[in-house]
This record gives sequence, C-alpha cells and structure tokens, in this order.
Amino acid sequence: MGFLSKLIDMPSFDGATNALLVELTLPTLTESQRAQLKVQVIEVFRTSSAPQTPTEVSLDDLNQAPRVAQLNVLALAMKELGYQPPLKKEALHKVRNPFDPNLADESALRAVARRLKWKHGVEIWIGSESISFDSW
Repeated sequence: MGFLSKLIDMPSFDGATNALLVELTLPTLTESQRAQLKVQVIEVFRTSSAPQTPTEVSLDDLNQAPRVAQLNVLALAMKELGYQPPLKKEALHKVRNPFDPNLADESALRAVARRLKWKHGVEIWIGSESISFDSW
C-alpha cells in the first residue's frame, strides 16, 4: 500500500474530509435544514462534551470553538440526519472527538483539498471565521 492508503486511515484525514465537505455544503443549506441542523449540532456537542450543560451554554461554547471543530460537529449532525455531501461518491466520516486538534492538521487539509480538486474539479478551503450558530 502506498502513501495515499496510509493517509486515508489517519483520523486527521477523516476530520479534514469532513471539514472540507461541510464547508462546501454550507452555502447550499436551506433555512429549514439549518434550523434542523442547529438542534442536532447542539445535541451532538452536548453528547461529546457535557450532557448536563444548558442549551444556551452549549451554544455559546460551540460558537467559540475553532471552525474545523465546528465543521466536524456539523458533519456528525449531518450524518445522523442522513444529509449527504454534494459530491458524488464522497461521504462524511465518523470522528471520535470533533475537537481533537489533530483533525485540523494543515497537511491533511491540503492533501484532502488536492484530492477533491483532482477527483471532482472543485477547490474548497476552510473559512477563517468561526461559525455563529446564533444566526442560524
């Protein structure tokens, strides 16, 4: 097996794939999908961090999280709701901890971005600002 097969088995590859696919999906979401996702994102966030935390506190913490972590929480919520990424033959991955800093590995993000450009002809990059779920 070569370099690519080793890369595909890395958690950072899964997190980078999720982040880039969700970044591509965000502009296509309808208002009702965003509302549905917001509820599910809070549930996923609370399940992965502190289940007893009030919704408002969870939302505030989530709004302050790094964008890659937010995108991976969104990927988990989208996966639970059955949402598919807009690119055929691409799938969202299950990650154990969406807040793992290794998921934001710059080299994995670049490698996945190159793969998606080569395979689908689209350029995707992570936005620089955190997502504000308050405005959803």
